[in-house]
Amino acid sequence: MNNLITMNTQKTTSKITKKAVALFLMLIFYVQMWGTSQPLFAEGAQLYVMANSGLTLRAEPSSNSESLGVVGFGFNVIVLNQPDSIDTHDKIEWVEGHWIYVEHDGVTGYMFDGYLSDLPLPAYDFEKCQLDMDLIYPIESWAEVNLGLDHMDTLNAGTLNKRTSYFDMGDKMIRTHKNDEYKVELYLKDIRLMDAYHLLLSMLDGKESISTFKDMSTFIEARNDELYKITVDIDNPIWIRKLKNGDVKITIKTLNYLCGS
Repeated sequence: MNNLITMNTQKTTSKITKKAVALFLMLIFYVQMWGTSQPLFAEGAQLYVMANSGLTLRAEPSSNSESLGVVGFGFNVIVLNQPDSIDTHDKIEWVEGHWIYVEHDGVTGYMFDGYLSDLPLPAYDFEKCQLDMDLIYPIESWAEVNLGLDHMDTLNAGTLNKRTSYFDMGDKMIRTHKNDEYKVELYLKDIRLMDAYHLLLSMLDGKESISTFKDMSTFIEARNDELYKITVDIDNPIWIRKLKNGDVKITIKTLNYLCGS
């Protein structure tokens, strides 16, 4: 009889434990869902327009709403206090984001933040592509100018030369030269995958290069329809990937070291 009571108690405890785990996992799921439904940028943030043709400021949070004007590429907008009574999440082609309430040049309205970013845009010629679509030197230069170098480690072993730059806010860049291959890996924190893609686009010069870059891009989604990888199949191929820790990694390779050094 005592054994039977003990077994029943164990079964009851097991059921309670399983229910508790299930409720905990469900809570995590809804917290994550709630988190992704909220705008990314805080009130007062200064964001830059990443769309090459400019971005429309609208009267309401919808692409069908009245246009209040177009803010040109590279211009900034200021994020205002967000109304909390509307669902602003949207997805336009491969770009996911929210309609956020902003101000530009005294005019207030809504913009789709999938084409807005707090990443600084290239400001110098050496941050722009000078040779076809070779983006290795521009991305190196952009990181060195904008991220704030904290320190650098160097490794030389035979034909391997590896330089790792650590930046002020936790970003990192690894440059590896081995035999004829030169590779740059840039790890960026607190950005979205498409922010990195738009950053690279902003380094290109001319409509033809931009069009070719887009045509050679492949967007890869996970089973939950979340974009997690972009590849650009050009002469110096590019991979942009969302890592498990949330960082975005940009990888560019070349077999012509002199162009990437």
